[in-house]
Amino acid sequence: MNKWKTAFWICLTFLIIATCSLMYAVYAVIDQSVTLMYLNDDYDRADADLETIIHIVNKTDMDKAEIEAELKTHPYFEYMDFATDTIELKRTVLIFENDTLKTMKNRW
Repeated sequence: MNKWKTAFWICLTFLIIATCSLMYAVYAVIDQSVTLMYLNDDYDRADADLETIIHIVNKTDMDKAEIEAELKTHPYFEYMDFATDTIELKRTVLIFENDTLKTMKNRW
C-alpha cells in the first residue's frame, strides 16, 4: 500500500509541473501574439508617415502653405495645428522656421 501512495504523489507532482508548464506556454504564445500585433501597428504608422513625407517632398517646395494643402487628405488633418511651427503626423513631427520646413523628428 505504501508504494501506491508514493506513486500517487509522484504522479501528482508531475501533473502539477506539466500543468504549470502548459499554462506558461499558453501565456507566452498569447503575449508574443499581442506584442507582434502592436509592433505591426507601429510599423503601419511608420509606413504611413513615410509615404506622407515622400509625397510632401516630391510634390511641394517645402513651403508651409503647400504642405498644408497636401495634408488635407491625411487622417489626422483635423487635429493638426498649422498656426504653430510644428505639425504632428502619426509618428513624425514637421518643424518649420519662417514657414519653410526646417527639420523632421521622431515624435517619441
